[in-house]
Amino acid sequence: MSEPLTPPTDDELEVSVVLPCLNEEVTLAASIRAAREALEGAGIRGEVVVADNGSRDRSPQIAVEEGARLVRVAARGYGNALFHGMSAARGRYLVFLDADLSYEFAHIPRFVAELRRGADLVMGSRFKGTIDPQAMPWLHRRLGTPVLTRIANVFYGCRISDIMCGMRGLTKEAFARLGLRAGGMEFASEIPIKAALLNMKIAEIPTDLHPDGRDRPPHLRSFRDGWRHLRFMLLFCPTWLFFIPGLALATGGIALIVAILLGISPYMGLITCLIGMATTVAGVQTMLLGIATRGFEQLRRLRVRDTALDRFMEKLTLEKGILAGSLVAAGGALILAIAVVQTISFMSDPGYNLGLLDLTSTKLALFGTTLLVVGTEIVFASFFLGLFNIEPLSDQEPAPAATSLRLNVRGVPDPTGDVEGR
Repeated sequence: MSEPLTPPTDDELEVSVVLPCLNEEVTLAASIRAAREALEGAGIRGEVVVADNGSRDRSPQIAVEEGARLVRVAARGYGNALFHGMSAARGRYLVFLDADLSYEFAHIPRFVAELRRGADLVMGSRFKGTIDPQAMPWLHRRLGTPVLTRIANVFYGCRISDIMCGMRGLTKEAFARLGLRAGGMEFASEIPIKAALLNMKIAEIPTDLHPDGRDRPPHLRSFRDGWRHLRFMLLFCPTWLFFIPGLALATGGIALIVAILLGISPYMGLITCLIGMATTVAGVQTMLLGIATRGFEQLRRLRVRDTALDRFMEKLTLEKGILAGSLVAAGGALILAIAVVQTISFMSDPGYNLGLLDLTSTKLALFGTTLLVVGTEIVFASFFLGLFNIEPLSDQEPAPAATSLRLNVRGVPDPTGDVEGR
């Protein structure tokens, strides 16, 4: 065992290297030493923090023996481990990477250099560095990581090449501003996404990836964790998940119905009209779900930046929604009434035969029914969405329910874990 460093005082610490740990006894000691050598070699005053996530092997003992600070994190999950580890860190700059020797510890000073230059977040990029053979599965390298990175860049403007890289650096101030919430693997996506939304300065530098030194399978599960990242990105951006598809469906459905009513094409009949009706209703419902999702995100304090759509939604009130929905429903009821009158007139004709349909009145009836259903949806959705606009008490302590909500959202206790070590 190497001789542990004398812990520097708080005001001397510049960098905290945070290592999430779950049963890493095979590689943990070497990781701590490598981190310490990187700091010493660059003349950086820092510390090594091991955020232990409930290891059942000797990892906690090894961390203390090697002179690292041990932070015990009871709540399981990659995000929980890193969140509490960084919360307990004393350094002005935070650099975190896995404790399995897969990343290059000698590159730590490169991350620190970018942070010193003013970057809020420094992302490592394995694709700009060197990926050793067998270090990354083909599926991750060619499909999973590039697709998720592309989605993050398109949806959020992250402008990075490797959103899944596990070696990163950020300032302690940026960590506090991010208000991170995800307790699982989504934590890796949440950091650059929120940093982009907050217009933080993001830098990206090459880093290398080696085969890990574990004697067991990795904690990462390709399809499960890949889906969790994708799910987070979609739910975090309801504009792409709900509004754009919903608007396309509703606009297309209404256009189809109008085209049928105007007789633009002789090939469009009742079946096409029914398709337009269903598409319109589905589109409106999807957009209403998007509005509800945004309200729920605000309740969970996941959103970190107001968009034009958010500002527009702030002007929507329960009363405005009820009025708009009522007008749409009333218009639909009026059209439906006209269709009924025309149908009765058609059936009253002496030459009427039972079973014949007046196509014009039937199409009007379908259009009126569509508006009636959509208007009714808007009215009741407005009542539901009004729940998000109830103003809380201002001059009193938060109610127990509010604390319970926060715990349910994070899934972890509020205080950071116990800190051990020297």
